[in-house]
Amino acid sequence: MAIKDKIKDSLLYKRLEDNRKFRLFLWVILFYTLMLFTLSIHFVTERPMLEVGEVCPSDIQSEMYLTFVDERATKERQEAALQNLEDVYEIDLSQYNSLTIAEITAYFSTIKEIVKKPADYLAVDDAAVAEEISLNEKINALKEIGDLSLSDEEWRQIAVLDERALNNLQNQAVNIASNVMSSGVLEENLLVARNKILSDVDADRTLRNASKELVSEILANINYQATLVYDKEATEAKRAEILEEVEPVQKIIQQGQLVVGKGEVITEDQMQALEYMGYATDTPVLVIVLGLAVLVAVIIAICKIYLQYFAPEIYHNERQLVLLMLIILITIVLYKLILSIELSPIPEKSAQVGYLIPVAMGTMLIAVLQDGKLAILVNTIFAAFVGLYTNGIPFMIVAMVSGIVSVIGVSNLSQRSDLSRTALMIAAANTVTIAALGMINDLTMDVIFTGIIFGLFNGLFSSVLTLGILPFLENIFGVTTSIKLLELANTSQPLLKKLLQEAPGTYHHSVLVGNLGEAAAEAIGANGLVVRIGAYYHDIGKTKRPYFFAENQFSGENPHDKISPTLSTLILTSHVKDGVEMAQEANLPPIIVDMIAQHHGTTLVGFFYHKAKENDEEVREEDFRYDQKKPQTKEAAILMMADTIEAAVRSKKDATPGQIEGFIRTLIKGKLNDGQFDECDLTFKDLDKVAQAFTRVITGIYHKRIEYPDQKTMQKQQEKKGK
Repeated sequence: MAIKDKIKDSLLYKRLEDNRKFRLFLWVILFYTLMLFTLSIHFVTERPMLEVGEVCPSDIQSEMYLTFVDERATKERQEAALQNLEDVYEIDLSQYNSLTIAEITAYFSTIKEIVKKPADYLAVDDAAVAEEISLNEKINALKEIGDLSLSDEEWRQIAVLDERALNNLQNQAVNIASNVMSSGVLEENLLVARNKILSDVDADRTLRNASKELVSEILANINYQATLVYDKEATEAKRAEILEEVEPVQKIIQQGQLVVGKGEVITEDQMQALEYMGYATDTPVLVIVLGLAVLVAVIIAICKIYLQYFAPEIYHNERQLVLLMLIILITIVLYKLILSIELSPIPEKSAQVGYLIPVAMGTMLIAVLQDGKLAILVNTIFAAFVGLYTNGIPFMIVAMVSGIVSVIGVSNLSQRSDLSRTALMIAAANTVTIAALGMINDLTMDVIFTGIIFGLFNGLFSSVLTLGILPFLENIFGVTTSIKLLELANTSQPLLKKLLQEAPGTYHHSVLVGNLGEAAAEAIGANGLVVRIGAYYHDIGKTKRPYFFAENQFSGENPHDKISPTLSTLILTSHVKDGVEMAQEANLPPIIVDMIAQHHGTTLVGFFYHKAKENDEEVREEDFRYDQKKPQTKEAAILMMADTIEAAVRSKKDATPGQIEGFIRTLIKGKLNDGQFDECDLTFKDLDKVAQAFTRVITGIYHKRIEYPDQKTMQKQQEKKGK
């Protein structure tokens, strides 16, 4: 059995697959653990009661005589003593011998092998000729060695040397190089050493002509290894010896001596004395972790209660809950990353980095992908964490403001460029808020300006992060945003292009249905964009057999006249199933796939049902109904009504607006009586508003036009005027 099958057969897998509550419990435990871990990284640190730079709350006097080492003064004395410390180096010829000399030897070994190769006297009768041929072959072989650039004549002189002469040349090359390298050469001085070696070769009077050129070429092309290396142990030993000789600086505090006065800013020297006096202590790690554990549990409980009562559609959706937890985690992790950046050497300016925390990013993601009201709640949590992380109320206030503004900015998000507008809104709100807080806290202008710069960049930073993360979350969690829907409205989309080219009548019908449906949806507070995009794609299944549908029959022939009512019904109803399959293959969002599947519900194909009944009284009504789910949402129900009404009203060309409205209400009532709206939450009031919206749009589309006279009539009118 494959491992995959074993996993699927395991008890845990079956429990996870079948038990949503158990899965959700594990997700919450994972989220809780990761949140606690992330927060602990920041908060589990040594926290003295008093810190350098803080204002002392009261006078602190020494209750006893104290003597201790002044670490700062001692360290300064040690650093002064170490200023004259020089690193210790030692001569190490191991790398030089094993690599550099080996390269010299390799060159000469190759030359020796070529030179000592005997002439082949058996190939040529004349020995002198054979010798000359052999010499030329040796010269050609020598010319192929490495990067040695000798002339033919110089190679000829080398080729006639015996082994003893070549050995002497090799020894001279090694000696010349070793004379320079054995005295010790640092890595950074290897080029200088190489030039010195080549200079020594040039000055050597025992080398002449080709021999000197050969040695020079070899020594110019080899890799030299440093022979003077850093001795870490000796240097550290010397450093330790110097430090041992430095006398530590003793500091004395008398009993009753005032160490820090009330209102004074604690210095490093004073802090050292306070530590010896017991005014600094470490908070136990367990206490900090326990506090964080309780805090995270409270936050999870608040979110659960809110979702349960005010956002049940998210509370009962596992994917949406996991998405919410992931966005919160990503945002909290970014807090730590941002605050770890030191953007200015001036502490007061660097501290303003808290204004750079991208709270708006997390808030915008929740608002776009889930719910704006939920985003406001989570923004409050984000702002509270900013206050904890930075220990500053101004940063928390700015985080709160930027988050709320970001929700307002993306509330009507219709395209990705709208995020740019939101970025400007966040930047403007941050600027005003930071400037106001700076004046309240009496900060200097340069510090306020630094905060404003961070606040401005926060708007851009948050929007860029949102724009980058949004597509991944859309795809991973199957969330359909308005941006995604608008992309689907582009006629360059393959399915829409196919519909326009292969079933143009259906395409134009779909556009009209979209206009009708969007107006009706907006009238009752439903999602008009979902209805419009659903309408564009609801009949894509008709492209499988376009000429079986009336709107695509341009020749006047109806193929249904030649087939039975049962087969006609099967062909008509199959366009829904075909459309669902095509939509799934094209990876359309689930919400659009559902609209395609539900836009006919279980309605009766009345024309062919009655036609079949005329021929056979035993015909079953169930065989002439669409076999799909009834509309589950207001949007799907509106699409069903718009689809039916647009097709039916076209036959009422000369009807008055009142007649059109009556006809529309009759069609809607028919769907209602047929039970098609039983599984969605439409009210009678909604149906009334939908009927009014349909009437308004249809009377605008099919209004009466002035009948213009033909050419002959116009000519007669002109003649009468002339007479």
